[in-house]
Amino acid sequence: MRDLLTEVRVPSHLVVPLLSGISSPSWCEPVVFGLAAHACTGDRQLLLVKRIMPLPPHEYVPDPGHGAKWKGSAMIPILNDAMAQNLGVVIFHAHDHSGPVGLSDDDLRSARDLLPRFQNLLPGRAHASVVIGRDSAAGIVLGPSSDAYLSRLKVRLLGKTLRDLDNELLSEPILRDEEIYNRQGLLTGTRGERAIRAACIAVVGLSGGGSHVVQQLAHMGVGHIVGIDSDRCDASNRSRLIGMTSLDAFLRRRKTKVMARMVSRINRHVRFTGIAEPIPMKTAIDALKTADIVVGCVDSYHARDDIQGLAWRYLIPYVDIGLLIRPISEGKEVMIGGQVITAIPGKFCQWCFGFLSDERLASETGGRPRSYFKGTDKQAQVVSMNGVLASQAVSEVLQILTGFAPVDEEPSIKKYDGLSGTLTEMIIKPNPTCQYCTSVLGAGDLIWSKA
Repeated sequence: MRDLLTEVRVPSHLVVPLLSGISSPSWCEPVVFGLAAHACTGDRQLLLVKRIMPLPPHEYVPDPGHGAKWKGSAMIPILNDAMAQNLGVVIFHAHDHSGPVGLSDDDLRSARDLLPRFQNLLPGRAHASVVIGRDSAAGIVLGPSSDAYLSRLKVRLLGKTLRDLDNELLSEPILRDEEIYNRQGLLTGTRGERAIRAACIAVVGLSGGGSHVVQQLAHMGVGHIVGIDSDRCDASNRSRLIGMTSLDAFLRRRKTKVMARMVSRINRHVRFTGIAEPIPMKTAIDALKTADIVVGCVDSYHARDDIQGLAWRYLIPYVDIGLLIRPISEGKEVMIGGQVITAIPGKFCQWCFGFLSDERLASETGGRPRSYFKGTDKQAQVVSMNGVLASQAVSEVLQILTGFAPVDEEPSIKKYDGLSGTLTEMIIKPNPTCQYCTSVLGAGDLIWSKA
């Protein structure tokens, strides 16, 4: 049986400090320490980096027999911070070459000496030693309260395009030339098509926008789609739920069943998993945290807050869409607006620029406790307008997976004007001291202390 895969996720704002820290010119191989929470999914464990701590140059000790050797005292502040925050320790360094990389014999000896010491201080966390190359990564991991070393590892660097460093990915055969994806592949390339086929995308909310998203992901050939929605079909859904029939409404079928049928008819190679429970039920949370990207197609701020919290906790990019149609007066004049928000962990969250706020959450409950929230009033929905926003959301997913377009690092969202039929990029100013990002980002699974 193969080792459990360990995926080390680095949020966007820590990618540059990490890579610059391990590549700085030096007379030795510089190392960077990461402090990381962790989480477990069905087929892997996640190490979620929350802090990067380079070693100052004066802490290294010259030793021709080692790539890097440092004073023992240099570890004291790192371990103190790890214990204070109850986080695991990850040692990063670089081998600057292309192709598969691996830990040297010296790296392995050092790791097998240090990782058990870290574990002795923090037995409830995972600890690792990782080497990063130009296009791959490798390492060993000592899991919580375990004496078994795991060696299957990949590093995910988050940004507007995901960058996965993985020895196994390099060894995979080139995808065969499938006629169905020939035209798509002209844009995405071989590596992009491989990423699409390997991706798991969670779609939360399967009505107006979500059914469009599922349909397009199936046509695109995404490997696994997780659809999360607890509702059943009714007659009012027929005007906007793609793939639904009158019989589905008559039989009150689950929306997840309708989506599963649609996906199988479009592409039998795409796996669909339906979760007929709402977030934050445990089954829905467990399914969502297996995703590479989550697309939210929900109609309340409370639902967005739940998804935002889970995406940030597990370092998952979150694409959110929303549509609002309302009369401006008693006449025929209306306002039609919406948004597509692509939130990358470490860049900004929906709290950072005020899209989510305590005031907006309170407005949905009338200022009462959250337990009083029963959902929003029925709002106007039009299938074509839902489709515009859903199509842009799928394009955002494609960009994250394949990097088909140049990226502008300036924080922005896309605003929709349904009257003019336009999507406009709007620059935003995130709050650099956002308490939400500070407390939730990369927090991983909750672990309980016996103290």
